[in-house]
Amino acid sequence: MEWVLVPLKAGLIGCGGLGRVHTDCLSKIDEMTMVAFCDVDVRRAERLYGEFGGAYWTSEVDRLLEDDALDAIYVCTQHDSHADLCVRALEAGKHVMVEKPLALNVQDCLRVGDAVKRTGKKLMTAFKMRYYEMLLKAKELIPEPIVVTMQMMDNRWTNHPWANDPVKGGGNVLSQGCHSCDILRFVAGQDPIEVYAAGGNYYTDTGVVDNLTAVFRFKGGIAGSWVQGDCNCPPLVSKFYMQIFADGKSATLSDRLCTLTYSEAGKEPQVFKGIETGFLEENRAFARCIERDEPPPIDHVDGLYATLMPLQAFESLRSGKPEPIAALVDSYRLSASA
Repeated sequence: MEWVLVPLKAGLIGCGGLGRVHTDCLSKIDEMTMVAFCDVDVRRAERLYGEFGGAYWTSEVDRLLEDDALDAIYVCTQHDSHADLCVRALEAGKHVMVEKPLALNVQDCLRVGDAVKRTGKKLMTAFKMRYYEMLLKAKELIPEPIVVTMQMMDNRWTNHPWANDPVKGGGNVLSQGCHSCDILRFVAGQDPIEVYAAGGNYYTDTGVVDNLTAVFRFKGGIAGSWVQGDCNCPPLVSKFYMQIFADGKSATLSDRLCTLTYSEAGKEPQVFKGIETGFLEENRAFARCIERDEPPPIDHVDGLYATLMPLQAFESLRSGKPEPIAALVDSYRLSASA
């Protein structure tokens, strides 16, 4: 008997740039296909439907949530709506892929986590940078680092796009910094204990933190540093820049993390070249975790840490002292089990 793969069916909420990217990725894999499109601007939903095909487009979220033919929902909306849409989709019996960040505050991250546990459905947080070829190569070369540094310095954002709004987007340092913090934790291979930060709001008139540097203390004694902002993209190292150190070893990731220079004491340095991967790989991983009934490779707990790390760095800016991370996570778990 010959088995025929029947693709999972997904619906998209939020038909902007990232919604289009995920739809395009699903058009290139066999495991899942995007068949329903929803946006508050119904013309955007119609445009994606016209480009990729499917079953329907709409401006009504409930139509997707009530559609029994859909296995999964993609949440690609403005950041402040992520948590509510994730909870609603999970409670409607759908698996969820949510664009980063999972949410803009810890309480919303916890609400999503509670919905995951309550419904038994899978939620994957979209952190495509974990799939970068050279990042994975560096992690392979230095699996147990002692120092990890991450810098993401962008060109100047304008003051008033939605992502720089303190309510809708959280500002550059949170909006993009969740990527930085996620891969810091991923490469360190340990959870953070505490953070001390300096920086603040220098010129963005919405009041968001626009430039920051922070030091994380991870379990196992690993030290991490993080630089995030939008003063200017440095041409020598590029927007994304990472260094990983162990005894007698170093790895430098430049060129948007696509060039890896690896050095080991007593040996000639090696240079490896890659490309920006991630979107296709994370979509395939999401589909496969549903098919195989396995845990998502990047889940709501990863989403929580990636939001909590910047938020506690912000708290350190206010207090002028190190702020806890591990103790907070432990208290959340105790509360959830009480």
